[in-house]
Amino acid sequence: MAQGKLSTLDVSLNWPLQLKNVAKSSHVDEESWQPKVIKMTGEASEKALIDLIESERILSVIDNYDEQYAELIVSRQPGLYQSSYEDKIIILEKELLAHHAISHAWQKGAWVYYPWNGNLVHVIAREQFLELRSTRNRNLITTEEQHLLEKFNVACAGMSVGSNAALAIGISGYSQRLKLADGAVISGSNLNRVLANVSDIGLSKSLIIARKLYEMNPYMTIERFGGNITVDNITDFFEQPWPIHVVVDEIDNLMIKLQLRVEARRRRLPVIMVTDLGDNVMLDVERFDLDPNLPLFHGLVDGIEDLLTREVDNREFLKYAVAIIGPRNAPLRLQESIMQIGREIATQPQLGATAIMAGSVIAYAVRKIALGEELKSGRTMISLDAQLIESQDTDAYRQLHKESTEMIEKALGLT
Repeated sequence: MAQGKLSTLDVSLNWPLQLKNVAKSSHVDEESWQPKVIKMTGEASEKALIDLIESERILSVIDNYDEQYAELIVSRQPGLYQSSYEDKIIILEKELLAHHAISHAWQKGAWVYYPWNGNLVHVIAREQFLELRSTRNRNLITTEEQHLLEKFNVACAGMSVGSNAALAIGISGYSQRLKLADGAVISGSNLNRVLANVSDIGLSKSLIIARKLYEMNPYMTIERFGGNITVDNITDFFEQPWPIHVVVDEIDNLMIKLQLRVEARRRRLPVIMVTDLGDNVMLDVERFDLDPNLPLFHGLVDGIEDLLTREVDNREFLKYAVAIIGPRNAPLRLQESIMQIGREIATQPQLGATAIMAGSVIAYAVRKIALGEELKSGRTMISLDAQLIESQDTDAYRQLHKESTEMIEKALGLT
């Protein structure tokens, strides 16, 4: 709920001495979000590793290199995978001894240091690591398709629902270059839909998600926009330090949502947006890459581009935001909640399970676009309610929903 930290008090002044002492002796790096990767390629890298060990705060050394490499061997030999555990161990021991015959295990692969948690982790080399991470994708995704996905650059604007999109893309092993943008910090109420820890409250959303992505895959390249996207930096968002291939829009600012589409249309880039609506999600795909003459938001709101030339107050913002979503697409309980915003509830309600589902839908859309598969412009509802709840497939529910929709449209001046 907050762009920045809400509390300005320094409560540590009243801590007991023991708590002050332990805080002084510990050190939490709140600013770092990029790991230090030392690729072991010779004497220079060995010296770099020793220098890092002597200069950095290392709390844990994790060397599971052999476990990673052993599974890579198994993944390349389906017959070995099917053999007994005992046979696997015998064969893998010979393979690993041969692998380490020329140089010691610690001299292989890469060592990755995570400043924010003090972990020093040993991983296999980049190409091997990417092969291992994606081996269970095959052949739902072929090896050739996997390489195409890895080169497809994605920009995610907004780290609430958008954080789940970034993490879904990351865990699936798709794009190896991601841009993250959000100027807000993690708040306690974000914990119901952003995969963050209690200890992350007050830290930047984009920082926390970048850390999690790097912990999944230290070889990724992440560009983090710590602040909000503005008209002054939007060009950098699209082009620096490398160009993007698709925009994932999950921000709240209507003007920037418009500007993102104007800039994407100018560059012939697709825009993906998923809206979480209670237990359902709504996917919007705008294929400006295929048709640069498409109207913004599918032409659902007449004259919406005119908003770029004038200021919009909160009431008008809500009006246009609801018009874009379409009140009829919101389930009844969400409709009722919308009418209570500013009176009984602070902002629109969202559910974590739906946010995770939204992230999965975005990852699916990104994959289809990256692989050149058919994914048309338009809007698609993915409704658990419609598929699973029989009571919503009744005339009584439809009438109640229709009356609620009309009430919202009248209250916001949409009719």
